[in-house]
Amino acid sequence: ESPERIALISDTEGARSYGVVVTGAERFGYAAQHRLGLEVGDRLCIWLSNRFDWFDAYIGASAVGVATVQANPAWSDKEMEFVLRHSRSRALVCEPTHIERAIRLAALLPDLAHVLVVGDDAVPDGMHSFGALLAAAPADARGRLRATPELFVAGLMYTSGTTTGRPKAVAHNSDVQGRQVDYVEMFGVDATDRIMFVTPLFHANAMGAWQCALGYGASAVFQRKFSATNFWSVVDHYRPSVLFTLAPIVNILMGRAATPMERTNRFRVMIVLGSGPNAPAIEQRFGAPIIDWYGMTEAGSGTYTRLGDERRPGSAGRRFPGSTMRVLREDGSEAGPDEVGEVGFRLEDIHFGGYIDDDEANEAAVRDGWFMTGDLGYFDADGYFFFVDRKKDIVRRGGVNISSIEVETVLRAHELVADVAIVAVPDAMLGERIVAFVVCAGGEEPTLEMLRSFAEVDLAHYKRPDALVIVEDLPRTASGKVEKFRLRSLL
Repeated sequence: ESPERIALISDTEGARSYGVVVTGAERFGYAAQHRLGLEVGDRLCIWLSNRFDWFDAYIGASAVGVATVQANPAWSDKEMEFVLRHSRSRALVCEPTHIERAIRLAALLPDLAHVLVVGDDAVPDGMHSFGALLAAAPADARGRLRATPELFVAGLMYTSGTTTGRPKAVAHNSDVQGRQVDYVEMFGVDATDRIMFVTPLFHANAMGAWQCALGYGASAVFQRKFSATNFWSVVDHYRPSVLFTLAPIVNILMGRAATPMERTNRFRVMIVLGSGPNAPAIEQRFGAPIIDWYGMTEAGSGTYTRLGDERRPGSAGRRFPGSTMRVLREDGSEAGPDEVGEVGFRLEDIHFGGYIDDDEANEAAVRDGWFMTGDLGYFDADGYFFFVDRKKDIVRRGGVNISSIEVETVLRAHELVADVAIVAVPDAMLGERIVAFVVCAGGEEPTLEMLRSFAEVDLAHYKRPDALVIVEDLPRTASGKVEKFRLRSLL
């Protein structure tokens, strides 16, 4: 209705109006159908950084029933080959810097029929210029788009693979748009908001941010790539009112020296997934209230911390209106207040279309009509949800279950600890013992005895680490999750 309104703001490309966004999507949809010959159900892999072309490709493909495969621009050739082969992608959109790699990949993948390159530079023979395809589309591209079915697989998002090392392809059905979070209920979004994100566009956090903005006629503000050095100058220049991000990114900002610019921001709310017990300190430093929530790629959103509600340390809030998230016992019955169980979502009420070509994972994830997340948690008597740990990351020591997150939270407060991850190592007598992988905060290395003594006040003796490994850094995914399977392989 207002094509002149600003839809997208990039720290490197300027601004784009709603009219230009719609036109770009229509032109790419036309090119996908009439120039590339892509059909409903075909897969298009988007291997781009945070740039305007990403939206042309994603929205345009979705409009004509072509499933998007969202790739991390930092993936290696081996990781890209796995995703392209597994998804059977017929087309790939990439950056000019990826041309040589795309040539090598295309030679290995007979299903990959088209490689599209963004940017203004000339492209090699056999590849397509993304910009030229859009420019060649007719002015009435919208009227020439072929109709799509009411329901189809709209996209594949690959999980981080933090538990097994092998990512799973989550299929999202085309009805996902009708099941988005009610952001008006959540924080009162309207068309005057500028909603900022800094995560890569392939990530669900960025997806939630820009879909929230465009769904309500607001503007989405983003960095080409997150930079803690210039983050606050970008905030100061574009004056966003809402921040969508993840706890690891905020933790980086919290670890830097305070700057006056961070207190002049105009954030009226910060949506920080995984902020948990650190939320009060973040709010105090940056001067804006935090909304935390619990959810996942497969199931969407389950709980969130409502503005104005009592904040309970460590809680990810209460259920979204209409959420069918439950905490379940092993027999499938609902757990009582303060009783730890596995988090489940009723399958018929989420947009999960299954894991593509992974019968084993589908069988493990679905039980009696519920999608079982592999997460352990509980609700208290007032309906506040508390995440305990990933089921696979629980340490089972001497018959007692120990949350790795609980131990990590305590140890991270030690002055010599910059970061820490807890994993289990098999033990003949106790079943498992606790190993702490620690990144040092300074020149001095903590000893195991130091950490055990430091944890005496907060942790029972059986929860304190049995062994210590000093590492330079912890292996993490693009979204900041520690890849504990890599640490276990070291043991």
